[in-house]
Amino acid sequence: MEHPCYKCGSNVEDGIPFCPQCNAPQIRVGGANAEAVFPAEPGGGSLPGHHGGTVIRWSDALPSAGLAGLIAAFLMFVPLGAFGLGMIAAGVLSVVFYRRRNPTSNLTPAMGTRLGAVGGTFGFGFFAIFSALGTLVFHSGGELRKALLDAIAQSAARSPDPQVQKAFEYLKTPPGLVLMMGLSLAVVLVAFLILSSLGGAVAAAMMRRKDRM
Repeated sequence: MEHPCYKCGSNVEDGIPFCPQCNAPQIRVGGANAEAVFPAEPGGGSLPGHHGGTVIRWSDALPSAGLAGLIAAFLMFVPLGAFGLGMIAAGVLSVVFYRRRNPTSNLTPAMGTRLGAVGGTFGFGFFAIFSALGTLVFHSGGELRKALLDAIAQSAARSPDPQVQKAFEYLKTPPGLVLMMGLSLAVVLVAFLILSSLGGAVAAAMMRRKDRM
């Protein structure tokens, strides 16, 4: 037997709790013509898939994370920003901006972690683009290369191992410098993801605690 979904009107087989088309609950009481009953969730949230639920609405999350990542990338170029502040801000702001778009969203720390990770990914992307543009505009590539060579020379001086010395010599070559820059960017990406995820989780937990007060 089938019955029409109370929300979208598509046919739903009896016994199926959610509509396969719109995910609306099909729990009914008091006969066939009674309205659907929405089971309440702790904290006043609504069902997953609905506005204000515990499922991320990516149509709102992506713009929020993108804006947060853009701000975080700018913070990376101010004092203390590169020491983790900008990375944490990517996660915190992703949650804050998402909550502004969805005031009734029942955010959980897990949701905050995912939002923060996306914001951190955007933040790293913008940071890499701004760094590349700065190198082109201000011709700072030579200074960066000199700084890398100085760092390699200092590290090589601390180790008398011939194999280590050979590795350091390779790093002084153009392919070696490219490898070092690639590894450096990979480290920055990992740091962005870890710290922004942490920032998002903490921000979501604080909002959740505030909602319960």
